[in-house]
Amino acid sequence: MSISVKEIVFWIKCIVVAGFVTWLAVSRNLVEGLAAGDMRSAVGVIAQLSGTMVGFVLAALAILTAMGDSPLIRNMLRTGHFQLLLRRMLVCMIVFGVSTLIGATYLFIPILTSMHCYALLSISFFAMLLLSDVCRKFWIVLSNLNPVP
Repeated sequence: MSISVKEIVFWIKCIVVAGFVTWLAVSRNLVEGLAAGDMRSAVGVIAQLSGTMVGFVLAALAILTAMGDSPLIRNMLRTGHFQLLLRRMLVCMIVFGVSTLIGATYLFIPILTSMHCYALLSISFFAMLLLSDVCRKFWIVLSNLNPVP
């Protein structure tokens, strides 16, 4: 499996943008004024949303694989676009899963600091960037899908 230059540039862009948004959150002291209970609630919400997004991406993956006999999907298989979409969907699910596990772990540590929240926010921002790309590609596939004759 070879990775193209475009693919490497995509991952670097996502990491840089997630890092920049995290830097903005840190520089604006986004969670510094929150009480410990509020931080714990925010972490719980992020973990729940991440877990839900794993399910949504998995459902989209199931829909995509169920359409395997359509001409569009066969052409995507031939050109390599289907493998790219599958890879991005799987990475998106993994990152959201990591965000869920870290968030759930943070709920049980005795002292939750702002650095814990920023780390979780960073992973969540990265996962959201991946999700936006997956949604854009999935929308293109669904809008160009023709029924099988």
